[in-house]
Amino acid sequence: MAIVSKKDKLLEDAQKLVARGQFDKAARIYEQIIALDPTTTNLRQKRAELLIKCGQHDEARQEFETIGKHFTNNGFYQKAIAVYKQLQKHFPHDLTLTLTLAELNAKHGLVANSLSEYKRVYEFYEKEGSASAALNILVRMQDVDPQNIPIKLKLADVLFQQGKANEAYTTFSKTASLVLERGDNATLATIITRIQQLFPDKSDVLLGILSEQVNQGNAASAIDKIQNLLRSDPTNKQAWDLIVLAYQRLEQPQRVKVAYQHYLKFFPSEPSAIVGLIASVTADKDLAGAIELLDQYETLLISAGCLQQLEQTYRELDSIDPVNGRVLEGLIRIASAAGNNDEVCSLTSKLHGLRAADGSGFTRTVEPEPASDQEESVLFETALPQEQTATSVAVAIEHEDSSAPEPAEELPEPVADSIDFPVEEFEIDMDIDIDIDIDFDNDVDGDLDHPDKSPDQETGTASSPADWLDSVGDLFDSINTAPRGVKFGNESEQSDAQSHFDLGQAFKEMGLYDEAINEFRQASLDQSRRVECLILQCACLRERGDSDKAITMLKALLQPGLSDEEGCAVRYELASGYEAVGDKEAARALLNEINAINPSFRDVSSRFDAAGHPESIVFSDEDLDDFSL
Repeated sequence: MAIVSKKDKLLEDAQKLVARGQFDKAARIYEQIIALDPTTTNLRQKRAELLIKCGQHDEARQEFETIGKHFTNNGFYQKAIAVYKQLQKHFPHDLTLTLTLAELNAKHGLVANSLSEYKRVYEFYEKEGSASAALNILVRMQDVDPQNIPIKLKLADVLFQQGKANEAYTTFSKTASLVLERGDNATLATIITRIQQLFPDKSDVLLGILSEQVNQGNAASAIDKIQNLLRSDPTNKQAWDLIVLAYQRLEQPQRVKVAYQHYLKFFPSEPSAIVGLIASVTADKDLAGAIELLDQYETLLISAGCLQQLEQTYRELDSIDPVNGRVLEGLIRIASAAGNNDEVCSLTSKLHGLRAADGSGFTRTVEPEPASDQEESVLFETALPQEQTATSVAVAIEHEDSSAPEPAEELPEPVADSIDFPVEEFEIDMDIDIDIDIDFDNDVDGDLDHPDKSPDQETGTASSPADWLDSVGDLFDSINTAPRGVKFGNESEQSDAQSHFDLGQAFKEMGLYDEAINEFRQASLDQSRRVECLILQCACLRERGDSDKAITMLKALLQPGLSDEEGCAVRYELASGYEAVGDKEAARALLNEINAINPSFRDVSSRFDAAGHPESIVFSDEDLDDFSL
């Protein structure tokens, strides 16, 4: 005789009490069982559900939260989400539950679901006038989906409204940089208009956006736009600084040098451009070229206080040619200007020694190499009228000095963007109101007035194998459920289909059928499991009491394009649907079809016999009387 454990005896008593509707007594029995085995989450869940039925919501919440924390701590996020979702149904106004769901969905990789939960909290704080709390939620939403343009724009607007102008401008600029990289001209124009409305003192908005793009590591995408600015206005000093920085970030030293050469055509006395050009020539180990530039600009640079840069340049030249008298003379001048007498004496002594060793008494000079026609035009074209150079300056940077050696691992050339416009095109009406909103993606009921007709039967045309599944998918999208996750603007979620599938299964097990259907919809975007997800949606419909609708969907899905395995799965669920509505004959016919295709499919054999298959051989006791062993 089998020994019945205390736990088993209590379970039997609890089930009897549940059958009699004595939920409060059954809940107390389950409490005793949990005391014997605190790790049994399934029994704890049963007790929580019984407590809900008894109206003891607070005690039920404690049980659900214990289960949810257990799943969270062990990394079973989809199960934890299902538990907290059930709690949310009973405590819909509790923000802590909503925030927990947002965090769990983010951890599980379900971005749209996470944003949907966060948005509910944001809207509550916004309605209550809790500006700081609402801003914090927007920041968390941006952390979940950093590429979401509408969220970033909403965040920038709220920052401005709360007096955080600098942060708002930075956020607008980063967002515009992202849009610029995507080539979305219309959105970019809208953002620039908004910036001009809020920051009228920012005269060169596009340049600020391009600067942000370069600083964010997207210099290659910004090059063409900066060149467009220079074509439009070659006297824009900030644009010259930015294009130099962009080429430096791309590690293209020859283009940096050419950019400096053109820079000096329009700003011949700009110390930073002079220092940059000399540094570029020195980096090429062009001793003669560097000395020639130093002879030309040294006095100006000393007056501008660039002694440190000059000393560094002369030191680099000295390392190239340690016995060059003109370099030593330059070092002496810099040391003298800096008031470093000891250094002057040391360098002078070295220079005298060099002259004595040379025997000529004169400083050895280096003859400059003949400049190419291109270099000559670059270095000395400043004498030409400005109008002759303005229109071609950006093109010249792109093509000039093409024979100069590039680094061994040269970065790709900047790819031309579709945006090719002067700044003036952004002078848009400043009175435009920009409404940045976040909309729910609600589902709409479909027309199911004829449940026995598939879409093809209604139209009288047969769908092709290529598009019939898409048509069926549209029919499934008409299933009405509670509102699911939000979509922000045109941003679509790219989460893992497996995560949606797992969460759908967890919701289904918890009896959260609307939520499960929404997750299976998302998972069905993965073509490899599309049919399986459509079948599971029908299972949810059947279990929530919509068997007729489930049957309609499954009949539409049962097409010749399915594989044998998929066809059996559809028939299996369709048979369950017919059993639910009491049509045992139709269910038996479907099980017969499955048995003919694959007799070992799931538990079809046992269900086949239970359904009363006419060909099964069942003998009564009287029939067996005539048989002898």
